[in-house]
Amino acid sequence: MSHMNHVEAYYLLFTSLTLLLSLVYFGANAYLSLNLKLPPRRREVELDQVTAVIPVYNEDPETFSKVLRSLRKQGVRFIVVGDGCDEPYRRMTTEMGGEFVHLERRSGKREALAHGVKNVRTKFTLLLDSDTLLPEDGVRNLLSLMSEDVGGVGANVKILKGTTISYFSELIERLKEATMRSVSGSGYAVLLNGKCSLYRTELIRPFIQSREFRNPTFMGRSALVGDDKQLTNFVISKGYRALIDFDTVVVTTPPETLRKFALQLLRWARANYYFFLRELRDGTMFKRGPLYVYNFIYTSLLPFILIAFSFVDTYILGSVIVDTNLSDYDVALLNGGHFLLHFPFILAKRLVFAFLIGSPLINVHSMIHLATGIHHVFSIPLRFRYSVILLHMSSYLTSVPFIYSLWRILRDEKVKTLVLGSFGLFIQMFVVIYALLTVWKLDKWLTR
Repeated sequence: MSHMNHVEAYYLLFTSLTLLLSLVYFGANAYLSLNLKLPPRRREVELDQVTAVIPVYNEDPETFSKVLRSLRKQGVRFIVVGDGCDEPYRRMTTEMGGEFVHLERRSGKREALAHGVKNVRTKFTLLLDSDTLLPEDGVRNLLSLMSEDVGGVGANVKILKGTTISYFSELIERLKEATMRSVSGSGYAVLLNGKCSLYRTELIRPFIQSREFRNPTFMGRSALVGDDKQLTNFVISKGYRALIDFDTVVVTTPPETLRKFALQLLRWARANYYFFLRELRDGTMFKRGPLYVYNFIYTSLLPFILIAFSFVDTYILGSVIVDTNLSDYDVALLNGGHFLLHFPFILAKRLVFAFLIGSPLINVHSMIHLATGIHHVFSIPLRFRYSVILLHMSSYLTSVPFIYSLWRILRDEKVKTLVLGSFGLFIQMFVVIYALLTVWKLDKWLTR
């Protein structure tokens, strides 16, 4: 058998490096997520020093009523901001003992928050979405973690299950929780979720009312997404810690349709790239510790790694389509280290290259490969072939600790959430690629 050529050697070196990076990512996040310890809680809290601010726009009245009832049980003041809408939200708010602020014209969540926070007269402000239900003593629990050096405390988010799409959303939330747990040990959260987070009023009020928050821009365009990420970064930039209370779980409704689910993922993905660039520029990224930096860079560079592999597979190794070329399938399984991510990555790369470069998904060449696939596999030099097999086996091992931690984090219907949620990951892979190609389009909320 002949020795490996330079292309094969460099390919194995690159895939081995990618495998190592994946091993570090999955292993570190798995271990730290399962060994997180929350700081001690304060026994005495001041619930009368908390005001909740709830922006509302075309929310389902029944859902909104449940949110207000769960909030009234907390024993705190609340202000509802009607973002270009009035009834029945005004009546429901006043009946529950809250204050209603009406904006004549729909202005978006950021403007609604600014108007609501302007009217807060208490030491702490709870920002709550109009579809998010609080658990019993939820506000008390969040407030118990608000020590003098803490500027904000976020709740953990669970999806109300029922529809198939709800399982898509739930798995993605638990994947986010796993990485957020691992980073939170530093005392600086990845994100204080906009669904439900508690802040020091005088810390965030000037910022929420500033032009920087109300009208952010990116590449000369309005950037409306990521208000919660921006608030989290602001709290950390002012020298405060930002914590997530993983034991306080709020429940929120999933997107109603598959289209809204995809648009939600698109908004999140674009915001991720946007804040990756912003945090590199202002240094906020490095204040959260080395694991946060590693995670952020690793996940942000994945699409670029995908494109690099696609180019090599398509134009150097000569592969055409994964499911009709066995050798390409063996090599492709090295990319990612997580079984659920393999197929979406490979299919996504084919679609991207078919669109960008005009590479056909199926042609005569692919049919020839289908007929001669087995011969082609065994014609690979042994050293290269055995290296591929070894890396193939290792790719599964990298994900085992992370899958175990995810299994531990899932609270109920574990098997069903993993199985159905995998389809949500499949959709996410297409969305991430599209978000990268349209990252500058941040001027629309998309799902409102």
